[in-house]
Amino acid sequence: MNLDIGKVLDVSARVSFAVCFACMFLLFFPAILLPFDITVFREKYGIWIFIVFAVSASLLISHIVKHIAGLAKRKLDQISTWRTYKYILKNLSDEEKVYLKRFFDKGQTAIVFSMVDPVAQKLKTFRVISQPSGTSMAPRGMSLGFIQPWVFEVLRKHPEYLEVSELKTQEVQENA
Repeated sequence: MNLDIGKVLDVSARVSFAVCFACMFLLFFPAILLPFDITVFREKYGIWIFIVFAVSASLLISHIVKHIAGLAKRKLDQISTWRTYKYILKNLSDEEKVYLKRFFDKGQTAIVFSMVDPVAQKLKTFRVISQPSGTSMAPRGMSLGFIQPWVFEVLRKHPEYLEVSELKTQEVQENA
């Protein structure tokens, strides 16, 4: 008889729970409350029932631990992603802040930007601005794009990330 351990470990959590519950019932339910005599059955097969109970309980516990670890990993990934978003927006140059502030103040997410503008290209590199796939109806040298939704979410909570002195704002606009 060839027993594949991998197949045993692939048992679902529902099956593990059902087998574990059935074994607990057979092993630990008081014999007085049952309408039939279970003591002979327990004496004859008790050790095997206990082994099945132990294996199914350990599989059930492993499923629970795996589920909890998965939840924790997803939560940590989400926290890490939002920290990265905040880091990107917090460390923008003054030119990038002024460029982004124009759209944020208007609440404008769909934009047309120049393909040769270095500020727009840097924001595109950081995935603050994205280009849609497909054909573009923008004028020559320009491109349709949109500002990612996470940018507006973070900036609504932290508008100070776009703060630039008025002098610097005027200087950037004159150079544009």
